[in-house]
Amino acid sequence: MKVSVMATPLNILPGALDGAAAIVIDALRMTSVAVTALSNGCAGVLACAEVDSARQAASETGALLGGERNAVLIPGFDFSNSPLEYTRERIAGRRLVMSTSNGTKAIAAVSGAKRALLGAFLNASAVARAVADEESVVIVCAGTLGAFTLEDALAAGAILEALRAQGASPALDDMAVAAQMLYDSAKADLYAALMPTKHFTRLRTLGFEEDLRYCLTLDALSNAPERGEDGWFR
Repeated sequence: MKVSVMATPLNILPGALDGAAAIVIDALRMTSVAVTALSNGCAGVLACAEVDSARQAASETGALLGGERNAVLIPGFDFSNSPLEYTRERIAGRRLVMSTSNGTKAIAAVSGAKRALLGAFLNASAVARAVADEESVVIVCAGTLGAFTLEDALAAGAILEALRAQGASPALDDMAVAAQMLYDSAKADLYAALMPTKHFTRLRTLGFEEDLRYCLTLDALSNAPERGEDGWFR
């Protein structure tokens, strides 16, 4: 197995996804939301890069709408991008269409991959198990508005550690080595490690303290959402 990590979707080189299983990470917070919603009985999640396309998809399918722009609820949407809103009582049995500033755009960027899965701290071991038999894995960090974010690299490192714990000995590219080293140095206290960072600080300032602590919980969930032929993650 070879594993590559892309610091942002802009770093995906031509051909990098050919024959590969792609794991998209937007740890704070889109992929954490999707993993949580599906764990709580959501019937499927569709990612749309743009708000208008999300509204259209929801109108055509009867799905609920979730997402944000600049960390704020989009007018007319049913949910924001807080995973704590996606309770079983509100989401079980319903489909969900999401559009966010970063995560849904990263998902669009891996449309050419053989497989596409959603990863986070919450399901690091589960998503590692899901790709254990793949020859090529590409972990794509969503970043924030095109820039590198530490939390996504740390989540990539958590997935790499889970792969090793499950007996894999992957060949890593340099960014994967860096993610592994960053995670090794930060895993004792992820919250403290992220305190100085820009995106983490903004979410704290906006009052999302509970979201942050939840999203940094390692292996709280056991699902590994994967894109189906119809484009929905289940």
